[in-house]
Amino acid sequence: MAGGRRLIDVDSSLSLVEGLPVIVDKSSSSLVLADIHLGYESALASTGVFLPRIQLRSAIRLLSESLSALPWPARVVIDGDLKHVFEKLTRQERAEIARLGRWLATDSRVKEAIVVRGNHDTFVAPLLRDLGIELVEDCLELGRGVVAAHGHKRPGCEFETLIIGHEHPAIQVDVGGARVKLPVLLDVPLDEESHVIVLPAAGAYQTGRSLGLDRGGYLSPLLKDAENLGDAEVWVVDEEAGTMRLGPLRYVLTA
Repeated sequence: MAGGRRLIDVDSSLSLVEGLPVIVDKSSSSLVLADIHLGYESALASTGVFLPRIQLRSAIRLLSESLSALPWPARVVIDGDLKHVFEKLTRQERAEIARLGRWLATDSRVKEAIVVRGNHDTFVAPLLRDLGIELVEDCLELGRGVVAAHGHKRPGCEFETLIIGHEHPAIQVDVGGARVKLPVLLDVPLDEESHVIVLPAAGAYQTGRSLGLDRGGYLSPLLKDAENLGDAEVWVVDEEAGTMRLGPLRYVLTA
């Protein structure tokens, strides 16, 4: 319930909001989420698949519960793929981005809102400008070496901690004899001085891609080159199961 979620520390600066696919950078009072994919329902409807339009409502609820867990107003950073359709800005996307922008502008718990461009975020610059939302093209420095970038390309900035989306990470586990897919956050070491935090998708219909140890199966060039991928720490982030640190990916996948 809103206001009832704990903050769970990942390190001295970063915290997870229990059960929710967001991360908090305390040094900059920033709340970061990725891959909302507004407009997904109308995109599927054009192919003959009809889903209830819940992405926007789910995103606002997610943001509201996350903000209620914080002791201070936050800068909300949407770390790419605010919208879904590549080739245009659809009617549903335009309407829902506008509604989300108005909600962000009127909620007293939001200091400002910023979108870091993802590969799906085409044709949004004029609309975001009208809504007073900054659009960052490459990477956004949050504070103390923490940077946000979507992850579909190599960021053009230096970082100690890089927060990305794009991958929609998940794992499959056995629960009562059935295989259940759970969204996860990955903390991937790149070298002795830097690491990448991979956020689970915020979109209600983006249930995730099951992880493996084959780097060639990943989308982000950062993870394709991550020689220490098996050492990545896996955190389950699920509204029902909560937030749990499972350990290194190489052991999680063989358990």
